[in-house]
Amino acid sequence: MNYTIVEKESFGVLGIRRIVPYGGGTWAIVKTDGSNERIKALSGRFFDLGLCFGFQPDGSDDYMCAVEWDGGDVEGFDRFTYPAATWLIFEAKGKISDNVLNETWSHINEEFLPGSKYEKCTATIERYVVWNEAEDLCTVEIWIPVEIK
Repeated sequence: MNYTIVEKESFGVLGIRRIVPYGGGTWAIVKTDGSNERIKALSGRFFDLGLCFGFQPDGSDDYMCAVEWDGGDVEGFDRFTYPAATWLIFEAKGKISDNVLNETWSHINEEFLPGSKYEKCTATIERYVVWNEAEDLCTVEIWIPVEIK
């Protein structure tokens, strides 16, 4: 698999973090409750990051829709700070209907990571560069913070 390695200093994000019964449920919330418009008014852009903190024993997903943020607390939003880390960046690009994002994650989790010298060390990020449902196209960068096994 092709990937890029990036060393990144500590940085913060601001968004909406929820535990939802299925992947993507937090996106449904922010698209309907007005928080996507509020974050754009604060930051100048809509949510473009999806942080996965992990799945619960019942299969629910601890997930956050966010933007990078170097400001303070904002009422109604959650903050998270990433420590300085080494990141592996993969790209999922293609048709949404072909499940390109899920397929890329499957290759990373089932093939790449088990055979590599790396392991995840905190919440992963999906950076939505393009997500166009009308044209059935997406480009998503998958950012995985890692440490050596």
